Amino acid sequence: MHLRPLTQAIALAVAAGPFAAVVAQDPEVVELEAMEVRILPQGGTALDSTRPVQILAGEYLDDRKEATLGETLESEPGIHSTYFGPGAGRPIIRGLGGSRVRITEDGLNSLDASALSPDHAVSTEPLLVDRIEILRGPSNLLYGSTASAGVVNLIDNRIPEQRQEFGGAVELRANSVADERTGVARLDGGVGAFQFHFDGFKRDTDDYEIPGFALSPELLAELDEEEREEQVRGRLENSAQESEGGSVGFSLVGDWGFAGLAYKRFDTDYGIPGAGHAHEEESDEHDEAHDDEHAGEEEEESVSIGLEQERYEFKAGLYQPVSAIDELNFKLVTNDYQHIEFEGDEVGTTFNIDATELRAEAHHRPVGRLSGVFGVQYEDTELEAIGDEAFVPPATTESLGLFLVEEFDLDPFKLSAGLRYQDDEVRLDDGLSMDGIARRDFSSVSVSAGALWRLDEDWQTSLNWQRSERSPTQEELFANGPHIATQAFEIGDPMLGKETSNNIDFGIHKHSGVFHVRLDLFYNNIDDFVFLADTGEIEDDLPVQVWSQADANFWGAEAQASLLFEDTAVGDLEWRVFADSVEADLKAGNGEVPRLSPGRIGTGIDWHRGNLRANVNYQRVFEVDEVAEFETRTGGYDALSANLAYRLVVDSSEVEFFVKGDNLLDQTQRVHTSFLKDFAPRPGLNVTGGVRVRF
Repeated sequence: MHLRPLTQAIALAVAAGPFAAVVAQDPEVVELEAMEVRILPQGGTALDSTRPVQILAGEYLDDRKEATLGETLESEPGIHSTYFGPGAGRPIIRGLGGSRVRITEDGLNSLDASALSPDHAVSTEPLLVDRIEILRGPSNLLYGSTASAGVVNLIDNRIPEQRQEFGGAVELRANSVADERTGVARLDGGVGAFQFHFDGFKRDTDDYEIPGFALSPELLAELDEEEREEQVRGRLENSAQESEGGSVGFSLVGDWGFAGLAYKRFDTDYGIPGAGHAHEEESDEHDEAHDDEHAGEEEEESVSIGLEQERYEFKAGLYQPVSAIDELNFKLVTNDYQHIEFEGDEVGTTFNIDATELRAEAHHRPVGRLSGVFGVQYEDTELEAIGDEAFVPPATTESLGLFLVEEFDLDPFKLSAGLRYQDDEVRLDDGLSMDGIARRDFSSVSVSAGALWRLDEDWQTSLNWQRSERSPTQEELFANGPHIATQAFEIGDPMLGKETSNNIDFGIHKHSGVFHVRLDLFYNNIDDFVFLADTGEIEDDLPVQVWSQADANFWGAEAQASLLFEDTAVGDLEWRVFADSVEADLKAGNGEVPRLSPGRIGTGIDWHRGNLRANVNYQRVFEVDEVAEFETRTGGYDALSANLAYRLVVDSSEVEFFVKGDNLLDQTQRVHTSFLKDFAPRPGLNVTGGVRVRF
């Protein structure tokens, strides 16, 4: 987290849009740590939490927004991306990803298929997000048994919760590496108690440029001379994407609270670079008569994905509905989702998801120094995969959880404790079974305890412990078939048991003055850790990967610091440094966890003078040479980026011109956490330019 960005010219009120700013020559600086964290049911700011919480907002977030959520967040300490090409990228927190990282939209599940597989996109447009909240470490207690790595919460004001001034924004941007053409727009306002929100976006890109060949040197060395000559240099084939969508929301707001409805549509089509599937061409009599050598020839077809989601939401908040309750919040979302994997022009596999989530939270009236929240969460997800190569059978997952979180403030100490009980059921459709098993039921209990010590006005330290249980998911239990996008034959185990994690997190934080620092140390002991193991076997010309269990330990650190130089001859400057690392020990195979996040160090400087602002950021991503069985090593690389923006204020409107450069060293960058790292490097040198208009 950038602890205290200099350039907080943007008003960070909850109802503000991602481009809404305080239109004044000298806008007020707003501290991110002082913002209410909505991802925490008990409320409070990041400084009030025993858990490591991070907020991205304002100009700091604007400078880092990319086409996917994973890329937007991957420069933050402790966070990496799955990176499945430019169309799909999901956050990995402290070495754990997939369903263990829960993506929520204002506290409600994204309800897409991104947790099922890394080639599935997160159904959100980062350019329309106001604010991102990140909760590191096990969050099973708050958001369900699968959220054992953390939660990423996206806030976009889709359902306004307070009265707001009329305003809007437009952003247009283009880049050099993929000929990107992107536009987003939004409008917010209201009349009396009636409030509204509209937004929309469209993004088109071509195949992107890369510094060399798509294939890694090791794979190139395995090709014969003719095959090497066929390789395309300087461009990653099948990496183009097209996306569009939008949302509309309305609400009634008064002294009693708020209630509102929203509709969102998200459509995207993108290629899966490096993921080709060979189809054998049937020989006919003419083939045999003409040339037997061409009979049975294989032709490889590219893989692409078409995704559509329609999402309906209802939210309401009541202030003091009864004497014992200060606030009651109710949220309901339902989802119609379809995801099609194309092989060439033919439909390969279709994923359909019909899902519903309900969440209710009640903040009880404080009893002395004791405050807290209790609630219920219910989810029902029907996932159906259709096609000859569908790797998961159709099934329904149903969950019901009850939770309680309490805090006791003994200033300068704060103590917290929590409890969650959850029932999960995964059942295959009628008539289906795997090894004679058609249904699994799990009951899980998660407990936590934490302490916060405010040492003085500048320093504080925190310690948090959580014992949590995670139920295995549909794909981990029942997968059985070729997964073409990841180029693997995936096999589940219907006898998998629950994971049990014991997690300790210690943090120390200096949060005011010209010098800021934060250090987080964590240790996570996981019994019966579920992971996807490569067996070295081949089936249907694909490597066989099996969902397995073994005990594991994860540990690591995240450190960040900043030093402020105000009113210098050239303006205000802030120097930042950060480092992160995660290690793991797996009691299976050779002891290494597949696709574990590499260590990094980085530094950057922010500059602000009048209407101009700029930043330069560098990070070193270290090589990974200790790898799991059948996994290849990944080289390290240097990443250099820069941003420059000029803000022009005209009456009550604002125009901001910006230009940013990524991979300025034009290095080949392969992402170790990606299934495609040996087939699809990150883009080469890229320059993005655009304009933001706010009114």
